[in-house]
Amino acid sequence: MLRSLARSLWPFWLFKDATRGDLYARAAARQHNRRMCDSLPRYIFKWFLVCCVASTGIFACDTLAGDVGGRLDVFVIMAAGSGIVCAYAICVLLVIGYAYLYLRHGER
Repeated sequence: MLRSLARSLWPFWLFKDATRGDLYARAAARQHNRRMCDSLPRYIFKWFLVCCVASTGIFACDTLAGDVGGRLDVFVIMAAGSGIVCAYAICVLLVIGYAYLYLRHGER
């Protein structure tokens, strides 16, 4: 179950390493990666949804925290955790977006 969750969120298991092997193996890996880049927009959408849910969690927990008055509240911790998830999702979005643009419009 953990493997299927990882494969549904992390697209790079679909791609081959284009830096190893002889000239023909590298060219075949690049062609394979270009064919597989059509699946990247689906992953971009999934990570965009993760980012939206985490942002909503930040705002909801921040509203529930209210004025904590210098003490640590559980909602402050939950808002910080949602912020970390949102920051991670933004980083993953940038990496997947760059990979998509490079594979779609990069050197041929």
